[in-house]
Amino acid sequence: MDTPPPPLGELPDEDLMTLIAQGIVAEPVAELFRRHNRALFNFIAWSCQGDRDEAEDICQKTWLKLMRCANYQPTAAFRTFLYQIARNALLDARKSAYARHEAPDGDEEERLPADDLTPETALALRQDMHRVRQAIMTLSTSQREVVVLRFFCELSLEEIAVSVGAGFETVKSRLRYAFAHLRRELGQTE
Repeated sequence: MDTPPPPLGELPDEDLMTLIAQGIVAEPVAELFRRHNRALFNFIAWSCQGDRDEAEDICQKTWLKLMRCANYQPTAAFRTFLYQIARNALLDARKSAYARHEAPDGDEEERLPADDLTPETALALRQDMHRVRQAIMTLSTSQREVVVLRFFCELSLEEIAVSVGAGFETVKSRLRYAFAHLRRELGQTE
């Protein structure tokens, strides 16, 4: 007696990606999208310096590339694979923008938590968020990338190293220099 396969919601990401590589696309992609789109979009939005339209476009391109991926081999965590695709889509977009001589503009309004904040607290939080966001945007692209992947996307250092194609020690070094830079920018001492 054959047991039915587990529901897609119970399958690990790597198994869902294997189904996609085998040509079973719609339901596995929908499940992966449900699990990972928010963090993926956040990573891309930070990399696009807050340009929501550009971030949405690159996020969509990332999911389309993932859907067409027929050569997936589960040698690394799925999230690592997904962020590699996103990073490549970002690099392609930067090359295109450079070729068109466009400068990104990022005037995205800061998002606040939806709890009962007093107007004074909300204003102070908005100002702090703006300062931190501006400080992060002053980082080099490689430093900002590892900070966002680590703290907004919650990837491990090993996953980041694979995603950005750098060594583990290089990732640690980029984080260390990024934190030193952020401390200076935010006026904090070590």
